[in-house]
Amino acid sequence: MATLIPLKYPRRNSIMNYIVLFYTNSSAIKFAKFIKKSNYIGELIPLPRKLTSSCGMGVKFHFTSDLSAIISDEIEKIYAVEGNQYKLVYRAEE
Repeated sequence: MATLIPLKYPRRNSIMNYIVLFYTNSSAIKFAKFIKKSNYIGELIPLPRKLTSSCGMGVKFHFTSDLSAIISDEIEKIYAVEGNQYKLVYRAEE
């Protein structure tokens, strides 16, 4: 079981774009369904080359709440997207 280490929380209620990396493709698909079911704007994407992951798929989505509400053991990393830059905001410790 992975332990999540909060690196830096974005401000609550600010609209942020995130990319979530997963250990498996099935986890990415499951999370994409969860995001849509929760009425957030998001999509399953191939990961940018700058980011590394055990699988090549991730989920990009817009979120305005506290990220800790959506964290699961299947998430490897979460990046905030700031223009063309990616800022690591969560990572799972192995």
